[in-house]
Amino acid sequence: RELKIAVIENEFGEVPIDNELLAQNKLAAAEQVVVMDNGCMCCSVRGDILGAFTSIIDAVDSGNGLDAVIIETTGMADPVPIVRTLLQTPVIASRFALAGVVTLVDAKNILRRLQELDEEQEDDPDAPPDEAFQQLMFADTIILNKIDLVGSAVAL
Repeated sequence: RELKIAVIENEFGEVPIDNELLAQNKLAAAEQVVVMDNGCMCCSVRGDILGAFTSIIDAVDSGNGLDAVIIETTGMADPVPIVRTLLQTPVIASRFALAGVVTLVDAKNILRRLQELDEEQEDDPDAPPDEAFQQLMFADTIILNKIDLVGSAVAL
């Protein structure tokens, strides 16, 4: 049988690309889609995620069975407050389980970005961790894209 999946979509930027895909029914396979258009899920995580999950819970309680919820956060989100909210909010934690964190990594630019972060950390040891670093550290699965743009030694 096909899985029934709800998607919580974090829209970021002036051009709502993801929202356009949703409007064109490109993601029609999703059982329910909740679009958060403020673009900063990690900063406003409590209200946005609670509202999105409330909507999903209402749909499930109305008889719409569900197999999974996927939260798309964009490359800008720090996963720590999102994961913390999922695990420590009773209404969410009692009905849903965190199966994993998947991070999409730009193979062409990640090494340069991590080197920049290392230099920034040397300049200011008290600076908070960067989103890219946090995403890598929290990931259960890392997917590399743009590997066709780097040599095999870099990709490995």
